[in-house]
Amino acid sequence: MDNTKKVRVNIVNRDYPPYKGITGESAAELAKYLIDAGIEVNVIHVDSSFQGKSGVVPAGNIFKVNTLYNGENKILRLFANLLSGYFLIRKSKKIPCDLTIVMTDPSLLNMWAALLLKKRKWILWAMDLYPEAFAAWGLVSAKSFLYKWFYRLTVKNAPQAIISLGPLQTDFLKKRYNNKPICFFQIPCGIFDMQHYAASEMPQWAADGSKIRLGYVGNLGAPHSLDFLYAIVDHLDTEKFKLVLSVYGYGEKVQSIKQYVNGKKGIEIIPPVKREHLKYIDIHLASLFPQCTHISVPSKTVSSVCAGSAFLYNGEAESDNWQLLQKAGWLITYTGDVEEDTDDFFQRFDTKELERKKETAKELAKTLNAEKMKVFQDLATYIQTIAAER
Repeated sequence: MDNTKKVRVNIVNRDYPPYKGITGESAAELAKYLIDAGIEVNVIHVDSSFQGKSGVVPAGNIFKVNTLYNGENKILRLFANLLSGYFLIRKSKKIPCDLTIVMTDPSLLNMWAALLLKKRKWILWAMDLYPEAFAAWGLVSAKSFLYKWFYRLTVKNAPQAIISLGPLQTDFLKKRYNNKPICFFQIPCGIFDMQHYAASEMPQWAADGSKIRLGYVGNLGAPHSLDFLYAIVDHLDTEKFKLVLSVYGYGEKVQSIKQYVNGKKGIEIIPPVKREHLKYIDIHLASLFPQCTHISVPSKTVSSVCAGSAFLYNGEAESDNWQLLQKAGWLITYTGDVEEDTDDFFQRFDTKELERKKETAKELAKTLNAEKMKVFQDLATYIQTIAAER
């Protein structure tokens, strides 16, 4: 290979800044690092905003495909996502590169990569996993012909490497690909460095410093528990706590929780929260159904820790969310009664313990950011090595 030739990478995902979305923001951060490392980056994404504008600066040469549907009809959205994935991979194939990084949004984007990138080297960045997510969300049976057919297509042409969300998801993916010789990298989703964000004025919803603020910020979709939020609302001591909700997502859950809290004391519906304002929430709320463990993006707990906050997690102990971050949070599992366990959390709550967990979160944030940059460096080296072999 001519040493003067530019190494080129394509990154494919539905969302990308200036549009908001945690997967797109993660892609932009990697793109910037690779560009600084001397690698040319092309980003192919859908020209559509899921939830407002992002505060992350886009990087790379940007190519867009038109959105097909942005409504809430499940069938139309699924069909549009399926076609969008095809168009994204087809567009990427037309842009010369040494390696393609394929994320997992829209759904089954990984299937199109496996089908269409047979003669190209590619990396799977495993966020939500499909078709497993369809079964985990109850949209289709894992025993159905359609599920098994999609599954076989996604594993038939394995990627050269996989970026996973943690060691437990790595183990899950090794089994998924029958222990094929795949190189693994691990980056939990939601890592950011608070030091990179300039000090900003305290938002109005955080002005009352006399109460401990709990907050649910982000997507309230199929992998997340509405009952957990109901339990928080039902057992909230409004003399001591304030609950803020900044929720979005397709389906009925968002409207259901908004209607449930309407008129209730000590609860406020707030607009999208900027990253630099996450620190004003003392305890971030997050949930993930057991069947979605290793399959859906668990970014809320990671972001809360990076903001220097504690978290309350309704999920499984055997998940990367809890195993990596447990010293900064509390766990409510699905083996008990969510109402009783939530009430017990509030009854036993200790302010000094909260402060200890917040201090621990700051230390964990330093470790997470350092590890992320090390993996970015390893990825850049891997990409350059792959390019040199072509």
